[in-house]
Amino acid sequence: MDKAKVALLVGATNQPGWIHEIADWLRREDGFQISALLVAETTGARRGRVSPWSSVGLGSVARLENRILNTRHRAQLATRELTESVPAGTPLIRLTLQRDANDELAVCENEALTAARDLDFDVILVLGLPAVRGTLAGLARRGAWLLAHSELEGRADVTHAGFWEVYQRADHTTVKLWRLGATEQGDALLDSRSFNTEPFWLKNRARALSLGNFMLFDTLRAKKEEPKPSPVAGDLQIHTAMARPLPAQWDGAAYLARQAWMISGLVLRRAMKRNVTWRIAMCPTEREQMVTSAAAILEPPKGRFFADPFVHTQEGQPYVFFEDYYFRERKGKISVATFVDGAFQFLGVVLDLPYHLSFPFIFQHDGTTYMVPETCGNRTIELWKCTEFPLKWEIHEVLMRNISAVDTIVFPHGGYWWLLTNIDRADGTSHCDELFAFYADRPDATTWTPHALNPIIRSPVKARNAGIVVGGDGAVIRCAQTQGFLHYGKGVSLNRIEELSPSSYSEAEGPVHYPSFLRKPFASMHHWHHHGGHTVFDFAFME
Repeated sequence: MDKAKVALLVGATNQPGWIHEIADWLRREDGFQISALLVAETTGARRGRVSPWSSVGLGSVARLENRILNTRHRAQLATRELTESVPAGTPLIRLTLQRDANDELAVCENEALTAARDLDFDVILVLGLPAVRGTLAGLARRGAWLLAHSELEGRADVTHAGFWEVYQRADHTTVKLWRLGATEQGDALLDSRSFNTEPFWLKNRARALSLGNFMLFDTLRAKKEEPKPSPVAGDLQIHTAMARPLPAQWDGAAYLARQAWMISGLVLRRAMKRNVTWRIAMCPTEREQMVTSAAAILEPPKGRFFADPFVHTQEGQPYVFFEDYYFRERKGKISVATFVDGAFQFLGVVLDLPYHLSFPFIFQHDGTTYMVPETCGNRTIELWKCTEFPLKWEIHEVLMRNISAVDTIVFPHGGYWWLLTNIDRADGTSHCDELFAFYADRPDATTWTPHALNPIIRSPVKARNAGIVVGGDGAVIRCAQTQGFLHYGKGVSLNRIEELSPSSYSEAEGPVHYPSFLRKPFASMHHWHHHGGHTVFDFAFME
């Protein structure tokens, strides 16, 4: 099979770790080869350039926050020679970039450009540089691609990526992959994804760099088909009307003040022992009807919380399986309660393992009741079988191993058994941004085929599973969490799956329902499930 020829366009041979990750991936992945390292030397550059930290007054912020970064994040930012990560003998071509009258960067016509053109690239990756247009747009068959980790005006600014989202307490941070045109009007958006904004700038930037790389890898894997530009408004370009200026000294000082206020608030809450405690509730509703305040509540004992409820009706009697978290043990167990004469009756713990358990998804197959609890703490997806309902269960099969996955649901549809789960591909800190689908011919299969479009959902607005309803009419409603800035469980949406096959996926997006019915500070809800005429959900608020 012919390998796709990829060129890396950078500003110098000394590059940070996130660019080395791209080079390492291209070396490992079948079907790709790094055909050249293009080093851009800019003439006519803006005057008065100084260190990016001192120029914007954010050096103190960077020094403080660098202490909270983990080893992987620090490695993303540490620089070393890129020639160490590209194959030996890779051509190094030094191109000249020049700014035109409109301050746009373009490649100068010279011998180096002719040499690059002769290499007949499939794609050029513009990494850590501003947008380069003009001749570059036609230098490779699939064009020149630019990762925009930030939408600061006039540049794809990596240094300050994620700053404004934290500064303005935005719920989500967006990363975009562009195919550059000869002019800005010719730019095409190949992919746009977002993640839940981290509370600190450098952690947010690290997440943006990680997500950008995964976007790039996913798009490159689809190399046999021309990547289709995402549907966006016709006037949306890299430098949008909403683009923000570079942070100034005042912004750095204001950011520190905001962060100090946020941290002091958290410390004060802890000192006053004000906590958010999760509870579960149940009420009779229709299949797609949202909850109301008229619900029966199961209150947790002191030192525990209840969350992630699933209701299963057996002989007309509802049983609620849920996460039963013990603060002293710092882990969740799976417990069950029933509902009799308008009141909950706690029946006991059904699963207590050495690792954390939650999200006890229940389904039936061939007359047997199964459970797929979240077992991310064991890096597995496990299938448990009920031997004596509802209290006795035994392990039936391990569906997947060595995987950081949460909130898994398994159901039949269209001749296959489907497994939808939230996988964190970066560093194990967040599972809210991407949803993955797999299929097999049995629910207890140990080999699952990935969906052709994985990840099938790419947004923290609705990626993370919050439950599912599979109707007798074949309808499938996927419940999804919505997260906010420092607000886990901001709301829940009900999304009807319209198309699901090994090569396609679409769902009708339902509105996000917020727990306003609680009328409490910091109201939260992140789970919803319906079965047998009963709806269960969880909720929390500041106490």
